[in-house]
Amino acid sequence: MRAVVVEKPGPADSLSVTEKPAPAPGPGEISVDVAYAGVGFVDTLFRAGAFELPLPFVPGIEATGHVREAGPGVTGFEPGAPVGVLLNDFGRGPRAGGYAEVAVAHASMATVLPADADLARMCALLINGVTGWLALHDLARVTDRDTVLVLGAGGGLGSITGRLAAAHGVRRVVGVFGSEARKPAGGGEWTDMVLAADLASVVAEITGADGGGGVDVVIDPVGGDLRTRAFDLLAPFGRQVVVGNASGQDPALSGDAVWLHSRQLLGLSLGGVAHAVPEQVGAALSAVVDLVHRGVVREPAPAVLPLDRAAEVHAALENRTAPAKTVLAVR
Repeated sequence: MRAVVVEKPGPADSLSVTEKPAPAPGPGEISVDVAYAGVGFVDTLFRAGAFELPLPFVPGIEATGHVREAGPGVTGFEPGAPVGVLLNDFGRGPRAGGYAEVAVAHASMATVLPADADLARMCALLINGVTGWLALHDLARVTDRDTVLVLGAGGGLGSITGRLAAAHGVRRVVGVFGSEARKPAGGGEWTDMVLAADLASVVAEITGADGGGGVDVVIDPVGGDLRTRAFDLLAPFGRQVVVGNASGQDPALSGDAVWLHSRQLLGLSLGGVAHAVPEQVGAALSAVVDLVHRGVVREPAPAVLPLDRAAEVHAALENRTAPAKTVLAVR
């Protein structure tokens, strides 16, 4: 099979397409003939060596395609059935492998897709959709009374989290953008759009108009100075869910500030916890796929590039010039 391989940590152009033996599923696993593999910023971190992974390594933590083979003990996945799979259950050992013609996933991290599903569109929502769903539903436990503030709203994770929050029927969905160019035309799912530079003043105006003293939920995939500024805007009993650190900067947050202001600081690393909570991950995967397939959440079509242009996509992500989501056409 063809696969994109990281032989050793390096820049985007160190990615190479090579031939490898196709993997076979073990107990509790399925193999998939991959149609599309999603590309995310975390893939660039894997490639650059930010995490210790055994080499050589095939990136790609989300994919869609068709069941090739079900391993021992697996039921409900018939050969040829369309599926979406997550490949980031690193707590079970090395996984990933989406940038390849055949990938192996644990059955608990897979869902059968509708027969008429758009496999490219479904691939684009898997990791970000499940992360956003768990952050909103399982950790922040949003209600229709909540104002939700999403940092990095112009990125893939931020944008789908905003759409999911709107689908939850929250009071307000406030998107925080780094520049005017990142704002979507027409607003879309956002009730309010804020530039990061104007965060405090605009949020004070928004929440003051609602009669509140801050935002109820912050979803934070960004980190850095924006993390601390957003934390200061939480209302009493507000919840900030850290789901990433795209800035690469991890500022200290005061435990006393959490205590004295009655705020909650929560974290979600899907790759680190997926193996321990398979039922929650599976439920989130099924829920997000269903919402998008039924049109309740209107997920835009991703950019699609062939497998051998993976390095180009990585470079664009690192330069902050990539579209919200890109998938690789594998077959």
